[in-house]
Amino acid sequence: MPVKKIYIAEDQPLHQELMRAALESQKFYDYSIKFFSNGLELYQTVLEDPPDLLILDIILPNLTGLAIARLLKFHDDYAVIPIIMISSITESDLHDQVVKVGADTFLPKPLNMKDLINQINQLLNGK
Repeated sequence: MPVKKIYIAEDQPLHQELMRAALESQKFYDYSIKFFSNGLELYQTVLEDPPDLLILDIILPNLTGLAIARLLKFHDDYAVIPIIMISSITESDLHDQVVKVGADTFLPKPLNMKDLINQINQLLNGK
């Protein structure tokens, strides 16, 4: 099975470590995980080396997760990359914003790691 490349935009070190531990515990999947704490850095990397999946926090320095998703979904070469949006924001219209920018799903923080793993597997395996 080929390695699935996942880029995660999360600026909180604790959340990065929790996600890393959850993904590394999935021994039957071969993930290559790269974390970014800066939205612009992640966006530039995607343009140079697209991943199989993106996990984007909405609040990021330099370029928000919503802006990244919007930019990628308007470009044919990157529109097919599945996106999971995550956030601790509790605005009532947040789900509508996430759908409008083309993200595939939204998970609220604090993250339920089982739900995160399930979403990742569904999106990477086309289920």
